[in-house]
Parts: sequence; C-alpha cells; structure tokens
Amino acid sequence: MSKVYSLVGVFILSILMVACIPAEEKAEDYYELGREKAYQNDIKGAQIEFEKGLEYMPKHARLLYEIGNCYMNYRDYHTAIEKYTLAIESDPNYADAYYNRGLCWFYLSDREKSCYDWKKADALGRPSLQDKIKHCK
Repeated sequence: MSKVYSLVGVFILSILMVACIPAEEKAEDYYELGREKAYQNDIKGAQIEFEKGLEYMPKHARLLYEIGNCYMNYRDYHTAIEKYTLAIESDPNYADAYYNRGLCWFYLSDREKSCYDWKKADALGRPSLQDKIKHCK
C-alpha cells in the first residue's frame, strides 16, 4: 500500500512542478518546438506549437511573427498581415515583422503600404532593403 501512496505522491509532485514553470518559459519552449517543425518544413505542425505558446503569452511578438510566417506560407496574406500587425503592436521595433508585412502588402498589390513597411524596417536596421525601397516614392 505504501508503494501506491509513493507513486501517487510522485505523480502529484511532478504535476505541481510542471504547473510552476513560468508562462514565459513555457511560451519559449513552444517557440523552439515550432521553429524545429518549421525547419523540417512541417508548417502546420509549427503553427500548432506557436499557437500553444500564445496560450501562455498572448502578446509574444516572436510567436505572433512566426504564425504570420505560417500564414504567408499558406498564401493567406490577410491573416498574415493581422499576425504581423499584432507582433508589431507587441514590439514596435520588430523590423522583420514590418518587412514581412510589407511583402504581404506587395503580394496584395498595395504598393503604398508595402513601401511604408519596408521603409520602417529599413529605419529599424533591417538589411538588404535598398532594392525594394528604390521603387518607392
């Protein structure tokens, strides 16, 4: 009988330890899992992991950015723009989010908005934008 109580105690202790992991650490763990899946070209699997991370930190800029990348891969540019915009709201200096949102606007034939985002990304230090910006007014 004492073995049963010991096993139950160990089980409860492990649950309590997992529950005590800070939300930021859990979000980062899901971010890393999502990146691994993205590198394996498992875009849907990556998106699932990134969205799990948002359950712990709904305004995590890098998770939102990566979800935007998933939608850009699906060519769902409107949803990608929404995700990049949320990432930018969470981190106004997120140059890559501006750059990718600019790509989405470009694919949707909105040159004015794409130029705005590319110029902002350039101002924030995103490299290699001169070829895109030179066509902007």
